[in-house]
Amino acid sequence: MSKLLIVAPYPEKRAPSQRFRFEQYINLMQNAGVEVRVVSFWSDRHWPAIYRKGQLPLKIYATIEGFLRRFLLLFALARYDGILVHREATPIGWPWWEWAAAKIWKKPLFYDFDDAVWLSNSSSSNARLVGGLKNHGKTAKIISWSQRVFAGNAFLAAYARQFSGRVDVVPTTIDTAHLHNKTKMHEEGWPQVIGWTGTHSTLKQLIPLMPILEKVHEKIWFKFLLIADLEPDDLPGFVEFRQWNKATEISDLMDIDIGIMPLFDTDWERGKCGFKALQYMALGIPAVVSDVGVNAEIVNDGVNGFLCEAMPLTNSVLWEKALTALLTDHALRASLGAAGRNTIIEKYSVKSQTPFYLSLVS
Repeated sequence: MSKLLIVAPYPEKRAPSQRFRFEQYINLMQNAGVEVRVVSFWSDRHWPAIYRKGQLPLKIYATIEGFLRRFLLLFALARYDGILVHREATPIGWPWWEWAAAKIWKKPLFYDFDDAVWLSNSSSSNARLVGGLKNHGKTAKIISWSQRVFAGNAFLAAYARQFSGRVDVVPTTIDTAHLHNKTKMHEEGWPQVIGWTGTHSTLKQLIPLMPILEKVHEKIWFKFLLIADLEPDDLPGFVEFRQWNKATEISDLMDIDIGIMPLFDTDWERGKCGFKALQYMALGIPAVVSDVGVNAEIVNDGVNGFLCEAMPLTNSVLWEKALTALLTDHALRASLGAAGRNTIIEKYSVKSQTPFYLSLVS
């Protein structure tokens, strides 16, 4: 393959689902002699408004513009040897673009997904606008038209194998050489920092854990660092909110001594690829996560992190025990952090998955 077209929802270097899947391998593929072009649905200038409340006229305009861009792109397909679709070519409606690329233009189609995108999970700001138009059933159709399918975990792969016999589990990966290339130096004593990073759409996973955090805080003083795009209301006094910023992403994470990833136990969460845990562990930060989905594959309980109950909960022996142990035991933080980083390097790093990505374009 000499020319590869990547069709994705978001502008480059903006969304974690793209940054930590195919975007990390673009330079490697280009170095192997493959011309790679990425075309997003949302334009770079309009994308920030898509998930904000209000601004309906702008959202409608941006959507129309995106569909026009996709339509015009069809006439350029003749120059490409293959097409990789990440999640979906268009956010609403029937998958006409993927059908045209595979059936009319007869192009080899590769499909990559890292969430349970066949389920309804529209953000609250857009649910009324697009919830009824999303057509979640299109995922199965796109999979059936694809020559190969790359699923972020075993749960997603099991779904895809209902519609395709060529499905590979391709984990979300971390660049441990050039980005997450530092290691947390854990110090004895206090204050320790428990941290969480995510978006406004995943804050609902964290809120049910707050009573347990407050209970632990009553016994052992710590600071809680919450890194997100939007600040939630009514946070406890020991919580510091920090606006997520790509330029300071790694340095902000390095301020965390213990990283947490609470999750609900639903099919949507089982489709998640453990990104928060991967980030913490890649930096040598011990991770405490809900025992849901791929988290149980990434984290070996008591060896490279801790597995605890799913949300919601009113009382938790495991969360309280794990957090207390890590807050009070410097050696435990250091050993779990080191073991976690080794796990990422061996199984979830760019280096570990590079041979697979290069095999796609050879």
